[in-house]
Amino acid sequence: MARLILMGLFIAAILITVTSVMALFETRGGPVAAQKKDTTMPATVRKFAYVLLIIVMFGVTTGWLVASV
Repeated sequence: MARLILMGLFIAAILITVTSVMALFETRGGPVAAQKKDTTMPATVRKFAYVLLIIVMFGVTTGWLVASV
């Protein structure tokens, strides 16, 4: 259990470090880049994936989908 907690703290420290470094290189006050609409997936696929995600989350929370009983 102690190893699990230490691993979690180690991962959290890495994430905080990476976020801090990314914040250092962030441009402030410069021209704002034009944001593009996300067109990587069609809207139908996104909606289907969202509905599937909700079904899986509901199945896990109710106990329908479990790793082992």
